Amino acid sequence: MGKTVENVDELNLSEAQKLLGTTSNRDTVNAALREVVRQKLAIEFIEYMRSRDPEELEKLRSEAWR
Repeated sequence: MGKTVENVDELNLSEAQKLLGTTSNRDTVNAALREVVRQKLAIEFIEYMRSRDPEELEKLRSEAWR
């Protein structure tokens, strides 16, 4: 991975470090990027599941726990 140098808001970086439990700037930025991607995928999955037929979902759920 290449090195990227950007000006980062120090207050937001500090708050992100607290929330993510990271100590270095690099770890904080990488953890924040992973979290953004994870949240987007979770939202897309929830939207996809909401668009499904509830009866179909119930059938899949009941088959999964046999």
